[in-house]
Amino acid sequence: MAVVSTFSEKRREKQWKFERGVLRQLSLKQLKEDVHEHFRPVVPFYFLSHPFLLDPCMDMAIDAFLVGAEYGRFGYLGESSTEVKARCEEELTDISFSLFNLLQGWLGESDFLLESIKISADVFVDRWWERGFREAEKRHRLRLH
Repeated sequence: MAVVSTFSEKRREKQWKFERGVLRQLSLKQLKEDVHEHFRPVVPFYFLSHPFLLDPCMDMAIDAFLVGAEYGRFGYLGESSTEVKARCEEELTDISFSLFNLLQGWLGESDFLLESIKISADVFVDRWWERGFREAEKRHRLRLH
C-alpha cells in the first residue's frame, strides 16, 4: 500500500532541507560577536548584567538570515539585492521591530537611546539578511539547492 503525501508536505520538506544546508554555514561564535558589535555600544550595561538578551538577538539574526536565504534564488536569477529586498520588506520590518521591542523593554524612555536602538536593530537585521542572501546565491550557483 502506498503512502499518500501532499504537495505542501513535499515543499516543506524541501524547504527544511535547504534551510538546514544554509544554516550549516553559520557560526554561533560569529553571531555572538556580531550581536556584541552592534548592541554593546548602545546598551552596554544591560548586556553585561543580562546576558540572556543575547539569545533572542541571535534568534532574530537567524530569522533574517533565513529570509535572505529564501529570497536568494531571485538574486541568482538576475535581480539586484535592492529589488529582492523590496519583496521581503514586510518580513524584515517585522523582525527588526521585534528586536527593537525586545531591547526597548530593558531601557528607559530616552528618545536618543530609543532612536539608537532602532537604527542598530535595522542595520543588524539588514546585515544578516544580506549574508543569507549572498549565501543562497552562492548555493544556487554551486547547484546545492
